[in-house]
Amino acid sequence: MRGPYDEREPVHIPDEIEQRYVVREVKQRIHQAQFRGAVLPAYRDRCAICRLREVRLLDAAHIVADAEEAGEPVVSNGLSLCSIHHRAFDEDLVGVAPDLGVHVSRRLLDDEDGPMLEVLKVFHGKTIDAPAKPLWRPDPRRLALRFERFSALA
Repeated sequence: MRGPYDEREPVHIPDEIEQRYVVREVKQRIHQAQFRGAVLPAYRDRCAICRLREVRLLDAAHIVADAEEAGEPVVSNGLSLCSIHHRAFDEDLVGVAPDLGVHVSRRLLDDEDGPMLEVLKVFHGKTIDAPAKPLWRPDPRRLALRFERFSALA
């Protein structure tokens, strides 16, 4: 499945875009840096899915969202993910089951969109690289909650 545009139809793209700004008040998670500082070392500064080691491209992803009741900022509620796997995880295009298995949505598995899509598809059926220390391993209950949502949308 591709984007909303039919490749045969011309798409109108404006020649100029007006620069506009707005000042916003935002609620910022000041504990996020501490969460990242705990999660990444627990995963030996690697993406749990693809094993990428470039720390500048790694994020601490919440298994259960920070705003939810079970979304505590603890290592067992986190996964070290590269930017692309984090975004796919947040969008429920990639899921991690309680057994630590990686699942890619059927939508992506059925699509033929070039080499970048393979960065996601190739890990379907693999297992994440989880921390060795039991206290740091992903909480299976939280993974189950999150995986239910992925399964419903996949």
